[in-house]
Amino acid sequence: MNRTSLIALAAVAALALGTTACGAGSGGGGAARTGANELRIGLSFGPFTLDPAKDGGGAPNVLRSLTNQSLFHMNADYTASPALVSDYKYVGTGNKVFEFTLKKGIRFTDGSPLNAAAVKTWLEYFAKQPGPYVTSLAIGSVETEGEYTVRLNLASPSPIVPLLLSQYGNRGALSSPKSVADPASLAKGTYGVGPYVLDAAQSVVGDHYTLVPSKYYYDPSAVRFKKVTVRIISNASAMLRAFQAKQIDFGTLDPSTAPAAEKAGVKVMHWRSGTVAVTLADRNGTATKPLGDVRVRQALNYAVDRESITKALVGKYGRPTSQYQTDHTDPALDNRYPYDPATAKALLAKAGYPNGFSMTVVDPGPLVGNWGDPTMQAVAKYWEKIGVHVKVTPATTDFVQQALSKKFAAFEWTPDTSPTALAYSTLYGPKASLNPFGASNAEIDALYRQGQTEQGDQAAKTFRELNSTVTEQALNVPIYEYHIPWGMNEHITGVKTGSWVVFGADLGWKG
Repeated sequence: MNRTSLIALAAVAALALGTTACGAGSGGGGAARTGANELRIGLSFGPFTLDPAKDGGGAPNVLRSLTNQSLFHMNADYTASPALVSDYKYVGTGNKVFEFTLKKGIRFTDGSPLNAAAVKTWLEYFAKQPGPYVTSLAIGSVETEGEYTVRLNLASPSPIVPLLLSQYGNRGALSSPKSVADPASLAKGTYGVGPYVLDAAQSVVGDHYTLVPSKYYYDPSAVRFKKVTVRIISNASAMLRAFQAKQIDFGTLDPSTAPAAEKAGVKVMHWRSGTVAVTLADRNGTATKPLGDVRVRQALNYAVDRESITKALVGKYGRPTSQYQTDHTDPALDNRYPYDPATAKALLAKAGYPNGFSMTVVDPGPLVGNWGDPTMQAVAKYWEKIGVHVKVTPATTDFVQQALSKKFAAFEWTPDTSPTALAYSTLYGPKASLNPFGASNAEIDALYRQGQTEQGDQAAKTFRELNSTVTEQALNVPIYEYHIPWGMNEHITGVKTGSWVVFGADLGWKG
């Protein structure tokens, strides 16, 4: 896998939906209207590419769920329920063989049938693309049995295959064999199984998207609107104005503008969406030797006043935490590293750096608002107080390439990498897609291998131990758990509190 080609890391990292210097998208506007013929959505950023195999997650999945229904549907609690699947099971023990049967009579938006051969074509295509989720599931081979049964022989065990075949990670967001045979078409249109299809003539990639009902969708009752428009409005103030002018029915807000939206009558809902953290990429000390010492990494954690940063930058839309938030974390470790600069200095001295050291960090710049560069600048000031001199580079559209370039000891970002197995496969494993230095930890590697073969409570126990080890080893400097404010008018239904992201296909209209 070519790590530098992971163009969609920013989409994984940028679940945070912040302000930039850019203006609002030009399409899909219009004045207030009544009725539910059209659903108007505003997103702070859209797909980096329409090809699900190459794109990231987060806000783009609001749009993608309307055009590419997945094999399984992701639930708010990070479980997954069958959607295009009628039956599924693990075969044997050890979580190495997974089998599922497709529902019959379903067609892609280009009219071709959804069958086992189509699934095999898509999964094999997905595995060869430079997308950020390609390492989340290692499939050795895909077998078909009859017209509708698919068997996955995994190269390494996984206890969460249904989740990895859902909207989470896009692997389950199938596209038709015809489109896979012409990959360039996937960047220009949508070819999934979904209630809607892209109207390319009324869309401008990166600015606005117009979706119209698919004439082939198998469940007409799920087609609730005659048209869906999605505007990309990257400036938080512009998004607020669009809500205030009633030009948007549903969309993403920013902590800086959500209170004003509420005063204007917009309903705002929010819940945990991920963790703002500094990932210590060079944690084995390859280029920045001090980071190879756990005492140094712990010192960086003790040096940060998380509570003050959280209060100043995100207010009620965040919560200070010392540990990466996934599905298996120990609440007792949320304050594992309280603000204690004296302890931080003592640890640096014991590690042989009484006068500190220098390091480089890249952050997503203005892409994610206060969750990006403002947070990193605040962290850097605290590190300077203990003698750690930080050169911060705010990136823009080249954040991905810079974060994985090995030019930076660390990168600050805003990921949601729950569940734990996904956090490992993207961050901690020696071949993880977001581990540019190939850093590894034998204890964490062993716990991952063990947890991948387990189910239920036993797997939860193992992964909780893995996360605790990550925290004790201080592989990251988590700052706060962040919440995305979702705005909506009084007619919108279908928003499920606690969801990783609100899927547009779930939205309905009342009144």
